[in-house]
Amino acid sequence: MTYDRLIAWLSSGFQNPRAVTVFCKAVLILTLLRILFLWNASLVMVKYHYLSTPRSWPGKIVFAPSVLAGDHLSLVYIFFITLIIIGIFIPWNYLSGAIFFWITLNLYRITMPLTNGADQVQIALAGCMIFMVSTPYFKTAKMMAWQTVVFNASVLATQLIIVFVYFISGWDKLMTDSWRTGDAFLMISNLQHLINPFFKDLLTNPILNIVLAWITILFELTFVVFVWFRSTRMFTLIAGILFHFTIAIVLNLPEFALMMSVSYLVFLKDSAYIFLENVFIGKQVES
Repeated sequence: MTYDRLIAWLSSGFQNPRAVTVFCKAVLILTLLRILFLWNASLVMVKYHYLSTPRSWPGKIVFAPSVLAGDHLSLVYIFFITLIIIGIFIPWNYLSGAIFFWITLNLYRITMPLTNGADQVQIALAGCMIFMVSTPYFKTAKMMAWQTVVFNASVLATQLIIVFVYFISGWDKLMTDSWRTGDAFLMISNLQHLINPFFKDLLTNPILNIVLAWITILFELTFVVFVWFRSTRMFTLIAGILFHFTIAIVLNLPEFALMMSVSYLVFLKDSAYIFLENVFIGKQVES
């Protein structure tokens, strides 16, 4: 994409606003489920994980919920859940985006001993989601033009973040001897807290490990390219969902699999949702 084409794309109306709204609401729903899933573990964790009060006043204000969570975790979680549910059902706007980013930062601080790659990805996505507002927010044409540019830029930034995650991961594996030889999977099979016992013996086969390692490397590096083309996008996203849910089953990492799968929604076009609506609504009318 040339510079002129990029500028034209950024300023030529909201790009796929329906798909982006679905993406934002899906991230909220996933966060709601994560809070419910981690609730009991968090109650145990806060007994041993001291949440200190930030020294600066801005820090005290921003992270006040995480400080209160030390003694009132359930109340803080109920408060967060209430705000998230409201955000799910109201039109996406700048305030709801900022509130969700604030919630995400506090959740990360509260659950830090339990965090994984999904939490870092969610923080990055939540930061971009603040600006994914396609509902006309301003009265002047100049400000609306800026809203359009900011919306499209935030969508593109989100897509680039996801692609960057795959590129860094794939390139790191490609440059690591243990991944090129398949030994990485053998080492993973010895991580008792991570590996699914059912697959432990399966990952001791050296030939299979080499095949799995190179499938992983090739998928992560080819995702960076193929996700941008219409002809290969859907196949790439479907392959990614299968890839992550396989990892979720084998390595007991469901949160990361769900977060990455939900992030794929930002690559879809409005035409995909229009097609699905026509299919399902058409079937209902016929019946």
